[in-house]
Amino acid sequence: MRVLFVPREDGNRVFGGDVVQMEATARELRALGVEVEIAPAQRACETAFDIVHLWTSLHLPDALDRQLDLLAPVRERVRVVLSPIWAPHHTLRWMHAARRWLFESTRDRGSLDIENARDILEKIARRSVDITVDGTMLTAWTAHPSTAACRGVLSRLDAILPNSWMELAAIFTYLGDFCDHAVVPNAVDAALFSGGDPTAVPAELRSAPFALMSARFDARKQQDFVLLALKHTEYPLVFVGDATDPEIFARFRDLGARRKAPVYYYPAIPQQQLRHLYAAARVHLLPSLFESPGLSSLEALLADTAIVVGNLGFESEYFGEAAYYCDPCDAWSILRATQRAWNRYERDAALRASARRRVLEAFTWPAAAQATLHAYERALEA
Repeated sequence: MRVLFVPREDGNRVFGGDVVQMEATARELRALGVEVEIAPAQRACETAFDIVHLWTSLHLPDALDRQLDLLAPVRERVRVVLSPIWAPHHTLRWMHAARRWLFESTRDRGSLDIENARDILEKIARRSVDITVDGTMLTAWTAHPSTAACRGVLSRLDAILPNSWMELAAIFTYLGDFCDHAVVPNAVDAALFSGGDPTAVPAELRSAPFALMSARFDARKQQDFVLLALKHTEYPLVFVGDATDPEIFARFRDLGARRKAPVYYYPAIPQQQLRHLYAAARVHLLPSLFESPGLSSLEALLADTAIVVGNLGFESEYFGEAAYYCDPCDAWSILRATQRAWNRYERDAALRASARRRVLEAFTWPAAAQATLHAYERALEA
């Protein structure tokens, strides 16, 4: 079997969990005897492949349509599958606008905190405010304008490979059933992330426990809102990730400069070093507007770190009772979940241990590759 992996168009510049998943899946499929090449879609017109696997999120239907158009000359002789990495997008669109409204409510945005911004934060938490964006009045449930385009992409595929049954159910509910499907779990390098050394972190992080957030800066991860929610907590906060969204990063820097407890920022670092930060952290934060499930949460859990995650995506299928869930649109919910995770760290050690065993059994890259291979075989039989 010959397979072409087509990354998203900016995958070589903007690092993310999809790149990790793509590269790890390629490695494990090769170990199973599958020929895998990673290249742009045009490569399918230059040599013969049985399967073309697209790794661009379904949230980018225009980019997917461009890739599918490039495959048109060979479409009749190849099966095309997609890892959608998708969740309902309406809350993300609305919350991005709501945060902009919040931070533009004062000239001195660095002075914002959970108390002096209470009125706005309560309206955001209740989803009780409608916001005009580009002449359109948005509610928290207004359908995203790309919904029709997403359906169009699905109609051009042979199969989708969502990362969870919850993701598949959301696709069926919001978009429809357009093609075959097979659930392929996301995964983690167990040997790597179980072997972190808490002492191998920068010197400034060795003196006190800290909470960590490892993610690139973007509208979905919303580091600006997370820092606002935790501005008055007393423990150090450590953020790791590329500053891919300058607007969010600027707000983050302004807020961090006014926080009494330390805020540390490090650009994206190699996983060999990142594992030590996981091992040293008491809590890991990823209260994103959606995840499926969030690779950094899986990685942190393996390092025996308490994890705080959002409740709008598909995290619960992976973490069950081992995570501390919050509403990522509610600053107080983020604060409460983080405080519980911090204060119950020793008490909940057994829950984390049970969850780690499940990760080691079900969410490994060899297991993900086997599920992917089965999906390919099914697609070729259709």
